[in-house]
Amino acid sequence: MAFGSLLLVVNVVILAVYIQQRFFSGDKLESHLAKEIDASYDYIIVGAGSAGSVLANRLSKDSSLKVLVLEAGSDDQQPSANILKVPLMCGLALNTEYDWAYYSVPQKNCCKGLQGQRVSMARGKVLGGSSQINYNLYVRGHRKDYDGWSEAGCDGWSYSEVLPYFIRSENIQSLKHMDKEYHGTNGPLVVSESQATDFPGFMIEAGKELGYGTGDYNGREQKGFFASQATIQDGERCSTAKAFLWPAVTSRKNLHVLTNAHVKKVVIKNKKAVGVEFYHKGTLKSVSVNKEIILSAGALSSPQILMLSGIGPKEHLKSHGIPVVADLPVGDNLQDHVCFVSYYKTKDLVFNSPNKTDSLWTHIQYLTTKSGVLATPGGVESLAFISTDSKSLEYPDLEIHGEHLLFNEDAVRDELGVDPNYAKYYSGLNDLNGFILSLTLLRPKSHGILRLNSTDAMQHPVIDPRYLENKEDVDGLLRGIRFAQKLTKTKTFQSLGTEFFHKPFSPCLEKSKFDSDEYWRCYIRYFTLVIYHSTGTCKMGRTEDPTTVVDPQLRVKGIHGLRVADASIMPSIVSGNTNAPCIMIGEKAADMILGIKPPKPLSNM
Repeated sequence: MAFGSLLLVVNVVILAVYIQQRFFSGDKLESHLAKEIDASYDYIIVGAGSAGSVLANRLSKDSSLKVLVLEAGSDDQQPSANILKVPLMCGLALNTEYDWAYYSVPQKNCCKGLQGQRVSMARGKVLGGSSQINYNLYVRGHRKDYDGWSEAGCDGWSYSEVLPYFIRSENIQSLKHMDKEYHGTNGPLVVSESQATDFPGFMIEAGKELGYGTGDYNGREQKGFFASQATIQDGERCSTAKAFLWPAVTSRKNLHVLTNAHVKKVVIKNKKAVGVEFYHKGTLKSVSVNKEIILSAGALSSPQILMLSGIGPKEHLKSHGIPVVADLPVGDNLQDHVCFVSYYKTKDLVFNSPNKTDSLWTHIQYLTTKSGVLATPGGVESLAFISTDSKSLEYPDLEIHGEHLLFNEDAVRDELGVDPNYAKYYSGLNDLNGFILSLTLLRPKSHGILRLNSTDAMQHPVIDPRYLENKEDVDGLLRGIRFAQKLTKTKTFQSLGTEFFHKPFSPCLEKSKFDSDEYWRCYIRYFTLVIYHSTGTCKMGRTEDPTTVVDPQLRVKGIHGLRVADASIMPSIVSGNTNAPCIMIGEKAADMILGIKPPKPLSNM
């Protein structure tokens, strides 16, 4: 047996032993999940994801209330789910049973180099939802995001008003580089700083050469270069299931959680939500509600459930033969973060060389200390928020995800969805050392729609994000490419022998010169990627605003006893990753549902 094959076997054995010894706890916790449910509950939560798990914890705190959570996915404590706990391995969950595996329809203005000209829109389908398959990054967004919501009619959602809810959830592990007054240390959600390699230091030093500072992007100033803050606890993923759901499930008899429960629709009588119909083990079942139903199924599933329940665009519902209960713009306003992934090779493995991801040492290190690159958030150890638009210097429009590793041809094809014919273009990455910069447009102008495919709740909806429909988005990514060129030409990165890995792409050379603006505009439309931040499809705002679905209390307009609490309510996408804002939405929704007076706004921060 060749040494390389032997090493692979050893690595697999080590991981298998590690998983068996470290993670096997399914038998102990599974018994706490509901086998059967009662006929009625005070509150029914649809979806146990980033917001739903928070709601389950907060609502069930009152022992006089009976709370039911219906989750379409499976139990995250089963042995096969153990891979979710290792932060670097998040990509392995895509297109598995833990992913809804949504795809867009073929895009007209982009994705020309992707399989079927479609893009993956991954969403978690397991207890903990997308917090189980994401990159663990903890990013709240910019204060102007929330102030913008408030100015648009979302009373109670300004930055000073939502900040206390971020702080309530958080248990920050180190305040060394943080603005202390912006963070919490008593919440259930563990947030730690990722620095397993030297890569964040190189990014920060290169940023300084271009005039950018560092510090705390979840604190006083978002702009700059930083080490990533991530929902990682002792080297393992801290999902919302781990932080919020399981502590409540294992200690409260009034909280029932039913997995593999696929909701068909909300039952509405006389404009009041009275129950839920759902499929469980192949059988259609129903359950009644005494107080409220809260949809926390996510920006792609919550609108589908609403439309199947008769709440949505009137003509669309009629075309499917669905009786119209409320004519609302459900499924409109779909927003997402598009990105451009750029690859850079270095002269050798400069970022803590023993930490190479496929080395024996890496696995031994993780086995014995739960540290090293396997404990990093998808390899994204550094984030930067920059302003490429001179019109908005203090409101960053670009986020850079800095990854201390390179994909190979197989990953480009299988994980990023690049067409096999074009994936060969990346074959040169297979044996290189280097890093990745993912350039992410924070506030895209292009908005899409979501509609029903049929009245069958088991079928995926029709998702048309309409990425890059607005040419300003292409120009924004182009500015990002130019910035990345400057960044990697700094003395810091040049000391590593950094070179941009890029072979001139022939389809874009037919009408433009290599490295011209037109060349990159062409290339961007071929290799358009996203980072799975679907939002906005049940827009929050003033009741009288015809573009909104829910009011600032998250109540579905015109329907009593029904709310939505997840990323779908965002009137505009936040300037950063969406998991932390969804947790905040769950926290704030719980207070509104229970009639608890909100915390005092932190207006001096």
